[in-house]
Amino acid sequence: MSILAVTRREWTGRRNVLLLAAGLSVISILSMYFEADPKVAHEKATFMGIFAGTALAWVVALLYGATMVSRDLEERRFGFFLNQPLHAAQIFLGKVLAGLGLALLAGLLAGLPSVLLSGLWRQVALKDLGAIVGVGLAGCLVLLLLFHAVSIQVRSRSLWLLLDLVAWTAFFAGVRWLSLRLMGAWAFQDMVHLWLGLLAGGTLGLGIAGYLQVAEGRADLQRGHRWVSITLALTAGLLLLAGWVDTAWVLKHRPPVAWTSQPGNRSR
Repeated sequence: MSILAVTRREWTGRRNVLLLAAGLSVISILSMYFEADPKVAHEKATFMGIFAGTALAWVVALLYGATMVSRDLEERRFGFFLNQPLHAAQIFLGKVLAGLGLALLAGLLAGLPSVLLSGLWRQVALKDLGAIVGVGLAGCLVLLLLFHAVSIQVRSRSLWLLLDLVAWTAFFAGVRWLSLRLMGAWAFQDMVHLWLGLLAGGTLGLGIAGYLQVAEGRADLQRGHRWVSITLALTAGLLLLAGWVDTAWVLKHRPPVAWTSQPGNRSR
């Protein structure tokens, strides 16, 4: 049994979501024929296709992440994977790839037909389309890993949930404080860079936490929760420390902003 075998097994029983995607695709296409103006019809079909495809892909990733391991643990079916000649990384990676593939396929099936019929692909560069798909996949990965961790935390019903609440609260409070400091210096571009860095680091931490939950927690839901909680708490602390260092560096080396240069405060 390999990573692809895990992925294929995960797809079994979840194929009904593709029927939903096909239904959304038909609705998007039919909307083109209820509009008298062809230009408006194409614009409406394009919007519905992109919105439906992106929204469905993210919802599928969210729901899959919330059930990909925790449901198997609750129903005592996760032992099947543990009894196979598989490394924990293969199990976790196979499940993640299954979720991303299912979300991507559902999103493309829901949105691509109407976008192709609307002719948008003739007006948008290939790299822009690749960027749209890349953003969609990145969102799927973040949602999948985040809700996998949250589902483990919630379903285990252990006292480690208190650490989770403290860690999440401290993390978002710290991000808010750092953002306010940058906003006070009108360093909005640096604030966006800070958010993107924290998002990338948080996603990496979620991935490590998910792997450790499978590798160390194995079939024990509460032990897996302990590893998730410790990993995410350490990740939050390290990210806040890195964010504080970055913010301090930006504020130290950024030239002071004159009050008269701020919008709405120009001297008469």
